[in-house]
Amino acid sequence: MAIYGLDWLLKSYGEEYLVLEYNHLFVSDTIREEIWLLQRKNDSHLIENILQAAAAFSIHDADADRPLNTYSGGQQAILACLLVMAAIRVAKLNGVKLLLNNILNSISEDNRRTLYQRFHEIRKTHGVGFYTTANGRVEEITC
Repeated sequence: MAIYGLDWLLKSYGEEYLVLEYNHLFVSDTIREEIWLLQRKNDSHLIENILQAAAAFSIHDADADRPLNTYSGGQQAILACLLVMAAIRVAKLNGVKLLLNNILNSISEDNRRTLYQRFHEIRKTHGVGFYTTANGRVEEITC
């Protein structure tokens, strides 16, 4: 399946931002595999952190080995955000600029508010900036 605009998005913003694009959130099939690809090891603590965070979004059936394509689109978007924020914390990265392309539109208003709280927390602790694309421009998400 073609990911329209992904090449342009990465060429335009990939040097400056870590890009999460709604139509291409994951590389592998499960959360466990995603973490293994990021860390080259099975990190049960990180998995548990993500699964616990998912419960705050009413994703109570989240599982490290559940195929990601069995979650709704909004749940996948939330899990991708939680995964990236957890990876930033574990790697002790600071100042990352995260560009969320078409991510927020797929998330309910209540879950978006909860996600903004998570953004605010990691912004304070790790200086992470959150951005979105709107009207052909990049705009900072302020929350």
